[in-house]
Amino acid sequence: MTEMNREPLLQVKNLKTYFHSMNGNIVKAVDDVSFEVYEGETLGIVGESGCGKSITCMSLAQLVECPPGRYEGGEILLDGKDMLKVSDAELRKMRGNVISYIFQEPMTSLNPVFKIGFQIEEVLTLHRGLSKEEAHKEAIHALDLVRIPNPERIVNEYPFELSGGMRQRVMIAMALACNPKILVADEPTTALDVTIQAQVLDLMNDLKKQLNTSILFITHDLSVIAEMADRVMVMYAGKVVELADVMTIFENPLHPYTRGLIASRPDMNTSSNRLTVIPGNVPDLSALPEGCSFGPRCGFFCEKCGKGVPELVEVEPNHWVRCYRPGGEDRDN
Repeated sequence: MTEMNREPLLQVKNLKTYFHSMNGNIVKAVDDVSFEVYEGETLGIVGESGCGKSITCMSLAQLVECPPGRYEGGEILLDGKDMLKVSDAELRKMRGNVISYIFQEPMTSLNPVFKIGFQIEEVLTLHRGLSKEEAHKEAIHALDLVRIPNPERIVNEYPFELSGGMRQRVMIAMALACNPKILVADEPTTALDVTIQAQVLDLMNDLKKQLNTSILFITHDLSVIAEMADRVMVMYAGKVVELADVMTIFENPLHPYTRGLIASRPDMNTSSNRLTVIPGNVPDLSALPEGCSFGPRCGFFCEKCGKGVPELVEVEPNHWVRCYRPGGEDRDN
């Protein structure tokens, strides 16, 4: 998967992250996933809960707990290194410096018994080797960068003294404190109201341009994807089912699952009180159906779909689809 002969900043090849249960079942949370991220771009990752979005991104820095998790195969090439093969010491250096994370719920990510300043300063002293005084000044600067008013006061407050939007800004400040090359944002606005969500998204877009940081943005909200993403990766049952630029995904979605997600958005131009839904549920990843995992929920299901798992194929330039009948038409195989 190449884009205009540019060298990718991050290249994931055939990544497999499985979970092994006590009863011997294998949950294929991430199964043969490949994608690239380029410098300064935002890759949106969408799909229902349980499709492998978060585990894919946690695997990038080996944040999946092993056991029960296990990296069964693949490569994660970042900053010239395979993240699945580097030492623990090298991993600690790269986490925060090269790749950093913003998690979904800031109140559980921030330690409630330590002041905001201490938690940001700890990142700076560990990863950048700053003195306590230098780290304190840099922490104030980081809070100012994310538009927190009166940062000199906020560094001396505890997480419970701040609103949800302010805590999320603190998390962004911590994630960007060491100027990482890649920022993983795992549903960072889910717990926020609409007004604060818009402010946080605007902030992230501005910081991306200012710092030239690449972003992996995980969300269920397609309206957020339309605002934030340059390219979109749609995941289902641990696999990538469609990958293209954001305009192509919204104007010419070819995988039935992508079409279903887009059709399920509320439509202000219709008088109907009912939303369009995708029938059924995401399958149990330890007992996937034969053939295409989306087959039991798909309106274009045919005999071939039930016999083998389709490959991810480039159906047009930079538009990849895992389907025997992309757009409802039979694909030569």
